[in-house]
Amino acid sequence: MKRFGCAALGCAGAFVVFLAVVIGLVRLDASFLWDLDTSSDAAETEDAYQPVDSLNQFRRDEAGDRLRLSYGFIDHHGRSHQVSCTVSRRDYDRDVASFGYFQEEMDRTLNEHLRQRIDRRGRALGVLQYFEIETYDGTGYRWRWQTPAGLDPDVESRVHAFEEWLEKDLPREKEEMVARYLQERGFRLKDDEITIDYENAVLHATAPLEDCFQALRRVGNGDNERRRLGLFLAFFQELRYELPPDVEGGRHTLGFRVPSAVMARGAGDCDSKSAAFCALWRHFPQRSILILVPEHALVGVEGKPRADEAYVRLGNRYFVLCEVAGPGKIPPGGEAISGSFEYVMIEPMTEPVR
Repeated sequence: MKRFGCAALGCAGAFVVFLAVVIGLVRLDASFLWDLDTSSDAAETEDAYQPVDSLNQFRRDEAGDRLRLSYGFIDHHGRSHQVSCTVSRRDYDRDVASFGYFQEEMDRTLNEHLRQRIDRRGRALGVLQYFEIETYDGTGYRWRWQTPAGLDPDVESRVHAFEEWLEKDLPREKEEMVARYLQERGFRLKDDEITIDYENAVLHATAPLEDCFQALRRVGNGDNERRRLGLFLAFFQELRYELPPDVEGGRHTLGFRVPSAVMARGAGDCDSKSAAFCALWRHFPQRSILILVPEHALVGVEGKPRADEAYVRLGNRYFVLCEVAGPGKIPPGGEAISGSFEYVMIEPMTEPVR
């Protein structure tokens, strides 16, 4: 079972600030015909996706300061491909090391930041000597205070101001402190829940994975948009399906594998593969959306669906649904979703490939 979020300081997880919508699967309707694909029957037959097998080939070799990655797969039009690309080892090591957090280090760092913030505020008001304040478990804190009889009214007022700050304002500042810490490590925070910052993961991986994008683009040289989508989707579906642990080597990751690690290990699960797909697809002018439904993630690719293809509609844009996870070779638009879902819109690069 794949989970996408949990409480902020109790586990490895997160609830990202997604634009949430409630929308059912949009089926073909006569009022939408003007906006959908009106290709000829001959062209539709020629470009029809086919039932296909898999090669599931992957190899990784050391090439100096780069990783040489080789893949073999069959696209959704039945064509076999051998693809090789390289990824900088420095980029790969950095991406893996910068994502996730160690609970002990997180607690220690946040505790120190919290203590420093309390001290600064208390010294500014000149009232620390009247308080005993304990910080614990990262962002936990408690206090008590006592003032002598006959204290100057101005000092007494500042004592009460400091206590009010501890009670009312510091919790908000503490949440901002935690959010900044998590953001630097690939997560977002809202309402005491943490989740993966999918958008940042995709944007961050686009440049390091450009050589892999170019390799896939070359084998599909001359393809129309439909064939190109069938090629890219099949490539990711044939990467081994592997569910990463929530905690790996002591690092909390919520079971997410960054895109460069998906490519370099030739494996990932539903949301990890979906993010890697979007990172490569950003080179094209079509938008994509990373879709989260209960216990699963998939991708929607902007385009004109045919009558038998599943899609969602956001405003006046259509997104063909793509099951990236594998290992099944489900063609674009081959499986529907219904009910509510959350999504992250992934915009193309400023100057995408056409």
